[in-house]
Amino acid sequence: MSIELDTLRRILSMRLVFEGGSGWVSRELIDVLEDYLMERLPVMINNLVEPLGLEASILSDSGCKIFPEEEACNQLVIAELYAGEADKPLVYVLYRLIKGENTFEFYLYKIMEKPD
Repeated sequence: MSIELDTLRRILSMRLVFEGGSGWVSRELIDVLEDYLMERLPVMINNLVEPLGLEASILSDSGCKIFPEEEACNQLVIAELYAGEADKPLVYVLYRLIKGENTFEFYLYKIMEKPD
């Protein structure tokens, strides 16, 4: 791969944290944050990687299928990065989404090459 993982880590790093009171308003805001983030995430990531000649595809609810060895596999949001018309992804970008009754956290967890 011609693009360094450190470069990808730097440009794809994002963190979103919300902590609030334990009530319906906080839970509703967390639901809105999650919906909006998941709707905009493909656009955000593609906007960041297109200048590098890459394209991203977001996989929902696939963390434990692709990375069952990851302790937090059920909290993973995975972006596959492709170069041009490649059939197989170059790397997987793993974001972790932790959602509680009054907390929401989304951050870059790790970047990994294709698992065997």
